[in-house]
Amino acid sequence: MTTVYFVRHAESPKTDLDERTRGLTDGGQMAAQHVTTYLKDKKIDLFFSSPYQRSLLTIEGAALYFGKDIQIDEDLRECDFSGQNQTMPQADVYPLVRQMFADHTFSRDGSETFRSCQHRGVQSLTAILKNHPGKRIVIGTHGLIMTTILHHFDAMYDFDFLRQTTKPDIYRLTFTGTELVTVSRITLPLYD
Repeated sequence: MTTVYFVRHAESPKTDLDERTRGLTDGGQMAAQHVTTYLKDKKIDLFFSSPYQRSLLTIEGAALYFGKDIQIDEDLRECDFSGQNQTMPQADVYPLVRQMFADHTFSRDGSETFRSCQHRGVQSLTAILKNHPGKRIVIGTHGLIMTTILHHFDAMYDFDFLRQTTKPDIYRLTFTGTELVTVSRITLPLYD
């Protein structure tokens, strides 16, 4: 069995207009410490992440604890909502994402489609699983791409599922080869 911990990034300020460089809020930094605390006894073998700072910073403490490098995978980046890799106001994101779940080929103003986001995410995960069978792996990720990957395995991971995820959030997945066996949500302690 291969175990994958999808770690959705902690809270990030929407004031930085560049999706790639948005870091974590003070609360997000504190929450990332809870992620590290949870992972400390999991004997993690490998760390992968989206290239976006908020994902890297959320798992960085755990990688440092284990003395591991974080392998950056461009295909694990969040869906490009704007077509220009710029931050969108939260009020605009969820209506767009709802439309993307309803029509997997929908694109607004050059935004990435659900289908293309899912395709690159599943390809990346499949390569990780094939190259590292039997390992315990952390993947620093984002809400929509994580949900599109899970949706590939089971359509119950839909828009409503995405809406109930938190920042941060951890999902433990087990695989036999590339076949998904189990998914469980990890409850982190409350933080301010």
